[in-house]
Amino acid sequence: MSAGSKWTRARVLHRTFNGEQVTIKIATDGQDALVARGHLADVQPGNDHVHVWDLATGDFRLHDMRLSRSLLPNIRDDERNRPTPRDEARHADLVSRAQSLARSGTPDARTISAARELDREWKSAGKASPANYHAFRSAMDEIFAANKQRIDQMKADWAANKSAKERLVSQAESLASSSDLRAASDRMKSLGDEWKRIGPCEKSDNERLWGRFNAARTRLRERKDQEFNKRKAEWAANRSAKERLVGRMSSLSSSSDYRAAKDEARSLTDQWRAVGPCEKSDQERLWNDFKSAKDRLFEAAKRDGEQRAAERRQRAWERVSRLEEQLRNTEAALYRAQDSYSRALSARSPSMNNPNWMTIVRNQQERQSNARSKIASLEQRKSDLVYKLMDARSKANSL
Repeated sequence: MSAGSKWTRARVLHRTFNGEQVTIKIATDGQDALVARGHLADVQPGNDHVHVWDLATGDFRLHDMRLSRSLLPNIRDDERNRPTPRDEARHADLVSRAQSLARSGTPDARTISAARELDREWKSAGKASPANYHAFRSAMDEIFAANKQRIDQMKADWAANKSAKERLVSQAESLASSSDLRAASDRMKSLGDEWKRIGPCEKSDNERLWGRFNAARTRLRERKDQEFNKRKAEWAANRSAKERLVGRMSSLSSSSDYRAAKDEARSLTDQWRAVGPCEKSDQERLWNDFKSAKDRLFEAAKRDGEQRAAERRQRAWERVSRLEEQLRNTEAALYRAQDSYSRALSARSPSMNNPNWMTIVRNQQERQSNARSKIASLEQRKSDLVYKLMDARSKANSL
């Protein structure tokens, strides 16, 4: 079989050794192999060429068998190159340590560092038996395969964490320009708590995303601080305005014109409502002072009103008393006038022989007429007094 034809239908295998992918091409005669790094569709003769023991001719064309022994476990080695018992013991110890690392669970950075140190020791330990080499390489492959799985999972976790943090960054940047600063601050705090619960991602992504997230938090905090400082200035102005209203309200309680004072107090109350808020402690204190002053004013006005009402009732009943007295006097005068009229009517008429007869009769008639006029006048006065008395009593009772 020509050298070229033995590679025409050669088998191509893909393997992973020591964490590295390799491609193996075995000649159809089973005596030669080509080894290349990476998983390739084919391997050309220009790659690593491993000569094996030629069973047909007995020629020793053996090269480095450490890799090919694990790839091709059925290949025989040169009997004259067997490892010494001391090398065997050293290799067995390295195999045991490698297998112990492989059984230690999911490898971490310390495990991988220890595995690489073992690999360096192995390479400096000389020729190993196929069994030890195969056992060592199997343990190492297991470690690096598990490490690759760990790294792949870690990268997947990083990708998920990156996506989650990008979502938080987008929300944080939106909140940074929100008009509702209180709600935005509460939500931003929640986003910060979520950020702490999310695991890491690649360092460059983590630093970049954290920079954006923290910048958004800083912008929101600065806007909130600016708003707070503006609010504090407004609070100070509102406090001064309310202090002036409190002072004016306090001065009204000593007013002599309570009607005008109460009208002004109502106006001051409207002004108070129009003034914005101030700090809570000042707001409560000033409102208590304002309300107390207003209450004092209205209490004083109430007392004054009650006193004035009592005086009006007293004057009203005094008027009733005066009218009653006037009515009694009028009734007495009317009684006397009626009595006088009665006497005038009962007076004896003079004799017609009396030379003064006409004068006497005229005088009697004049007295009777005057008595009737007086009675009529007194009866009219009595009627007026009765009406006035009824009206006075009604008004007094209503007070």
